[in-house]
Amino acid sequence: MISFSEDEIAIWREIKPLPDRAGMGAPFSLRIQELEHLSDLTWPADEIEEIGKWRLRISDGFTMRANSVLPIGAAPFGEPNLDIEKAVDEVVKIYQAKGLTPTFTLPLPLYEELDNYLAGLGWKVKIGAEYLVNDIPDNLDLESADFQIVITSEPTPEWLDLQSDHPLERIMRNYPAHYAEIKFDNQTVAIGRIAIFGKWSLATRVYVNPEFRGKGIGALLMRALMAAAKGEGATKIGLQVDSENGAGLALYKSMGFRFHHSYNYRVFLDESK
Repeated sequence: MISFSEDEIAIWREIKPLPDRAGMGAPFSLRIQELEHLSDLTWPADEIEEIGKWRLRISDGFTMRANSVLPIGAAPFGEPNLDIEKAVDEVVKIYQAKGLTPTFTLPLPLYEELDNYLAGLGWKVKIGAEYLVNDIPDNLDLESADFQIVITSEPTPEWLDLQSDHPLERIMRNYPAHYAEIKFDNQTVAIGRIAIFGKWSLATRVYVNPEFRGKGIGALLMRALMAAAKGEGATKIGLQVDSENGAGLALYKSMGFRFHHSYNYRVFLDESK
């Protein structure tokens, strides 16, 4: 123990802990890995194979995240335990043997060199997306005169029907989550899923019936999802949005979501077949 006389203190300052804000604090590379781990954990693949620190996620082919390679090791290539050329060849063999399109999930800029390497081999970008984050607000207005909010712990038939999500039901049930529905005259017009891990939550499968867009339903749905997560102790939320979804990006950013990082899904298309 250190002892001292208060009379000898010339200057003092109270050190307060920094707020635990979404997407802040830790080094950027660690924050990217934290968010990608959140996505991987809450959308679990049926099967995992490993090539060093490459996670080969294998499911039934209906979702790219659960059917793609996620590097989790250090940049530039994510630490496969093989020479990079041999590791990529092994990925192609494993996925093709399963009847799946070889695909990488490449968080950027962390794995930009790997992304460029695959591009040089002819792998194509299937989807480019943005990872957005936000701090869950203290006050979430859920009042609506026209629409009703329903929150369940499993997807209802109406929830699954709206976006034809029946093929994804098994994967979604592999991790606990809340499912939100916005109803109008007892008709489900918007849906979303939110899963929680610690202080983080992740929103997925957010969708509004096109006939009901432009009525504020998307914002109401997101507030309902955030309220469900807040009720489980979450203080932060993340979500992924297709880079070409301008309307979705505009909505989320109007609600305070901030860009954290981007990622590419790169696929190998075997032109010899």
